[in-house]
This record gives sequence, structure tokens and C-alpha cells, in this order.
Amino acid sequence: MTLTQVSGYEPVPPMVSPLTRGWGAFPEENLYTGLPASGTYDSGALAVYFPIWVPSVCVARRVWWANGATTSGGATVEVGIYADAGEYKPAAKLISGSATQGTASQAQFVDITDTTLTPNLYWLALQASTNTNTTLLRVSLPSSAFDAWVRMEQSSANPLPATATPVESATASRVYLFGFSTTTIT
Repeated sequence: MTLTQVSGYEPVPPMVSPLTRGWGAFPEENLYTGLPASGTYDSGALAVYFPIWVPSVCVARRVWWANGATTSGGATVEVGIYADAGEYKPAAKLISGSATQGTASQAQFVDITDTTLTPNLYWLALQASTNTNTTLLRVSLPSSAFDAWVRMEQSSANPLPATATPVESATASRVYLFGFSTTTIT
């Protein structure tokens, strides 16, 4: 029997992102329109943090991101999972994984040390070493649907820091397709 079969536990999706229904900050279809599109990363070495709610015990086994239409420029991309500081901002990095971008228009996975996440608020972090000729898939939110508190940023964060010290994003409305893959505890 798995935890997803036990009464009171939410099903654990195989991949979690800021757009995962019931887990991410942007799960509702009416927040954005159209399909994800390729675009340059905001700024080299910029870390972006998005809150996620983990409602069920799960194990993060890999991190992932969606490469855009071209990966020329060879950015190193890093994805991390951070604990919540208790003040609605990220704190200590729990785990991360990185690699140079691979195949264009494909999801790219990086193995990480298996990390058990218990029900709590966490933060997903994304960082790319450069924005020159580097594309990732993203959605853009209309300004009416975006509030700075759902995206935190930290400049000069290459690699992702052990402890996050971000600030609220005042202008960015981009949500990148990235996250971690899970398995349930049996």
C-alpha cells in the first residue's frame, strides 16, 4: 500500500512545478493563456524562487527544467529545493542539481540525492549561468494576475546559495517550467 492509497493523503504527482495544481503558486488555468514559449532567461546568475505547498510525504529524486527551442550558448542550469524561513521566503537549500543545457525543446533531468519532503511550504529555485543565446520554456502572467510575493529573486546566485537571501520581484511575471520529480513512500 502506498501513501497515495491511504485516506487523508493527496495523490503525489510524478513531476512538481510552480504550475502543479494544488502544489504550485500558479495552478489555475485562468492565470495564463497560451502555451509555454521559449525565451531568454531573465539575467545570468539570477536565481528565481517560487513557493510550493507539499501536501503529502514524497521523495524528490530528480530535478528538471524544460529547454526552449535553442540551447546554444551552453548555460549551466541549476534547480534547487529550499526550506521555508517561516516568514514566507526561502531559507536553507535542501538539495539541488545542475547540468549544462542539453537537447532543445526537451525536458532535462538531473539525478539528486533522494530527499524526503514532508507536508510543508517549500521553495523551488532556478538559476542559469547566462542569458546569452539561452532559452528555457516559460509562461508569462498578465500583470493583473501577478503579485511580487509569488516570485522572489536573488542576483549573483551562481551556484545557488546554501541560504537564500532574495528580494520580492517588482516587475518579472515569468514563470519557468522547472521543478522536481517524485515518488511516493511505500
